[in-house]
Amino acid sequence: MSARSRRPGTANSQTPNECVQVVVRCRPISNKEQSEGSEEVVAVYPNRGVVEITNLTEANKEQTKMFTYDAAYDACATQINLYNEVVFPLVSSVLDGFNGCIFAYGQTGTGKTFTMEGVRGNEDLKGIIPRTFEQIWLHINRTENFQFLVDVSYLEIYMEELRDLLKPNSKHLEVRERGSGVYVPNLHAINCKSVDDMLNVMHIGNKNRTVGFTNMNEHSSRSHAIFMIRIEMCDIETNTIKVGKLNLIDLAGSERQSKTGASAERLKEASKINLALSSLGNVISALAENSPHVPYRDSKLTRLLQDSLGGNSKTIMIANIGPSAYNYNETLTTLRYASRAKTIQNKPVKNEDPQDAKLKEYQEEIERLKRLIAPKQQRTEKIIKKRQRKPKKEKISNEVVQLELEESDEEPESDKENEAEVAKSNEELERERVETAKLATKLAELESQLVRGGKNLLDTYSERQLELEKKLVEIAERKKREIEIQQQLELQEETTLEIRETVTSLEQEVELKKRKLSKCYAKYLALQQELNDCKYDHNHDLRELEMAQNELVKELKRQLLIIDNFVPVEVKQRLYTQAKYDEEQEEWKFSTTPMVGDQNSLTKRPVSYPQHRRPISEYALMEAKTNASGALRFKNENIVSYELEMPCRTTQEYRSPKVSASLQAVLAQAMQTGDDIDIVDSHTNSIRSRLENIINASANASAALASVNNSIITPNVVASVPVAGARNIKPGRGIASPGSAIDSNRRPPTGRMGLKKPASAYPKARGLVNK
Repeated sequence: MSARSRRPGTANSQTPNECVQVVVRCRPISNKEQSEGSEEVVAVYPNRGVVEITNLTEANKEQTKMFTYDAAYDACATQINLYNEVVFPLVSSVLDGFNGCIFAYGQTGTGKTFTMEGVRGNEDLKGIIPRTFEQIWLHINRTENFQFLVDVSYLEIYMEELRDLLKPNSKHLEVRERGSGVYVPNLHAINCKSVDDMLNVMHIGNKNRTVGFTNMNEHSSRSHAIFMIRIEMCDIETNTIKVGKLNLIDLAGSERQSKTGASAERLKEASKINLALSSLGNVISALAENSPHVPYRDSKLTRLLQDSLGGNSKTIMIANIGPSAYNYNETLTTLRYASRAKTIQNKPVKNEDPQDAKLKEYQEEIERLKRLIAPKQQRTEKIIKKRQRKPKKEKISNEVVQLELEESDEEPESDKENEAEVAKSNEELERERVETAKLATKLAELESQLVRGGKNLLDTYSERQLELEKKLVEIAERKKREIEIQQQLELQEETTLEIRETVTSLEQEVELKKRKLSKCYAKYLALQQELNDCKYDHNHDLRELEMAQNELVKELKRQLLIIDNFVPVEVKQRLYTQAKYDEEQEEWKFSTTPMVGDQNSLTKRPVSYPQHRRPISEYALMEAKTNASGALRFKNENIVSYELEMPCRTTQEYRSPKVSASLQAVLAQAMQTGDDIDIVDSHTNSIRSRLENIINASANASAALASVNNSIITPNVVASVPVAGARNIKPGRGIASPGSAIDSNRRPPTGRMGLKKPASAYPKARGLVNK
């Protein structure tokens, strides 16, 4: 497979479509990994751009997975080699008016920040961003007849919020989109005039960036940092303007809580980081599969990378990996995403004469200020010349002046007029000077922001350095061509096998077919292993979903059990009618306002008391039963009650069952589970034990109430009843009936044929849970 597949584009006749350039860099094994006895499972072949990874945990350790990229760098690669071979051509394209993007992707602790920023103060370990500054200003200093305007911005994405690192106390930023692409309004930009200015801006932003400690990295980046450079170039001779934009992105690494030991705030940060990186992976997959819908809007990171992935930009993806077997799964995931990103095609277009160019506005403002300053300077010069002529006229002899003064009668008036004229001219001159000084200051500020190319070339870089730079570019291009040729040769090996079969003898033909079969079998094993990995991941996700579903069903049944048995029907219906689902917040809410028709409504008085024809209070009932002298006062009918002469007792005290029959029926029906789901966990057992305690307490209370009611009902009976066993008083719940002693051995109904649940409870409850 070719390292870079290209085909003619339609965006610009001069610029074909380009695939995203993918580079893999493997860091050396750390001291901690060596002390823990972790082995290296990654093999990098820089001359071919190939990375191989082996899973040592499997039975067949000879089986490896191979990935091919545009370039691959092992632990011995230096920062300068990586920059000269990969990044230097991209920055040159930005200085020619294209958009560029470089971002580092990979697991936490694999060296992304080291690759992008490097080590401050060490010339050999400088990263991509500082070397980019040097290349930009080298180009500006050696380019003649050009004016340049360089602005830089620095922001981070922390917990899915945009923050300006150059103004930490500023309000949160938002991402907007227009015809020219995605941008961030109100983002603070600083004008730079040298490499030191850009380095100072980067150091200020790094101080404000969010970092933290984890078990895998002492200085782990907890946010995605984006350093934006905007370069405007104006040709003085043709007055044409080109704009180049470069985004340098240091992504936070993907994490696993079990390895990083993140907790509390670090765990929240890790979840947001993994969410953004997952969205980035979905975008890469959609672009690689040519999907009609690309989910750029799933996160702020993918919105900002919208132009860099599949848009108007030249993009380099640096995938950082680690060699340890401890991080095998994370390394394999990074290599797979990087392999998919190779097929993403961008449509870079040169930005010539853009409408939002600040350089053109500055030039127009400078010309306007010059036009305003010119007449003011002319008026000032005239006033100065006029005042310089007066002393010449006054070089007359003192005698002639004295004679003229003696003859003139208007001497005092002429002196006053001269003084007034001089004072007026002085005020006018001072006012013109102040206005001219203000305009000149503003003009100097605007001109200072523009950098004229071709200055200080001999002081900074010699001709030998320029020649060396050209040779480095040629070496980088030659190495790329060598890698492409090597990869093409590897692809042609399979085709040459068929040609050799026609020339060799039968024994050689058998040997060649064996070699071909071994290669095909190795590919088959690799594909089979890949399929098994996919099946394992699918089954793992399916088990997690089933467990989550079981937990939700358990919780649903538990809640329905409580609602059906302990919540009054009126309260339950009122809750169902007041419950509303909030689509924005994705949660149920209960309205506090009363329903229509319930306002200012009072509870109606009951029509009658049970077993009575008219309402009667509890006090009247008790007095009618206990107070023999005043019994007639509390009677609701004209019937005289007499005490019944009871015979000798022939029955025993009724002993209530341990569990009420109705409650036992309800619990038996509610605790039944379906055939498809078995609810058995520690939480359910604890709830059952609590329910048994409540049932025992209810049974004891029922027994006590039954004994009290028997003692109350026994003395007073209705006079019209002739037999003691035929009472008109109906026993309530928990009170013994006359035949209860005989039927005490009868068990209450259980199962689904027992007490029926309210029919209106389940549909609404299921609707709430489904929402």
